[in-house]
Amino acid sequence: MIRFLNILSKMQITKDIHKISGEGNVYLLLKPEPTLIDTGSLLESEKIINQIKKIIDPDKIKNVLLTHLHYDHAGNTKYFKNAKIYASKDEIADFKSHSEYFFFEYPAPKDLSRVKPLPKEEILDLKIISCPGHTRGGVSFLDEKNKLLFSGDTLFQNGIGRTDLPNSLPGKMNESVEKLAKLVSDEGYNLMPGHDY
Repeated sequence: MIRFLNILSKMQITKDIHKISGEGNVYLLLKPEPTLIDTGSLLESEKIINQIKKIIDPDKIKNVLLTHLHYDHAGNTKYFKNAKIYASKDEIADFKSHSEYFFFEYPAPKDLSRVKPLPKEEILDLKIISCPGHTRGGVSFLDEKNKLLFSGDTLFQNGIGRTDLPNSLPGKMNESVEKLAKLVSDEGYNLMPGHDY
């Protein structure tokens, strides 16, 4: 369905942007300051952290930007003690009232209590795009300079994120997918999906 999209699958996307592959992808941006987009699955902590250590000391990560708070995207926040952690205001509110919707049978990391709300429009040269559907507070990040779209679990290479979860908004997903797909097909952004499927 969405095979026409531009996907960059290599590990080093640009000189300062790296993809850390796992069940859920993690993206490391070295400039303007060391930042992660998502932290990967808590089931793959060692694998994710070891890949990051090959590029930078995890203690030097200044920011963690979460597309949403599911266990496979926000599971390793505890390893970035010096980082400010951000997610959307709606995502934080839903997590506070029902963390079991995000971590299912796993215990939610205690350090997610320090997550702060993202600003409304932009953070660290990344435009914030609200993408309700997979979760109510899901977001994507747009790097206009490098023409990259970090889509989280809204848009994948061969499909879209699930909408059958307790915190999903199925009625909003099509609008979110169309918004992101147009950025790739019409404006030439390369897709950096939350998963490689």
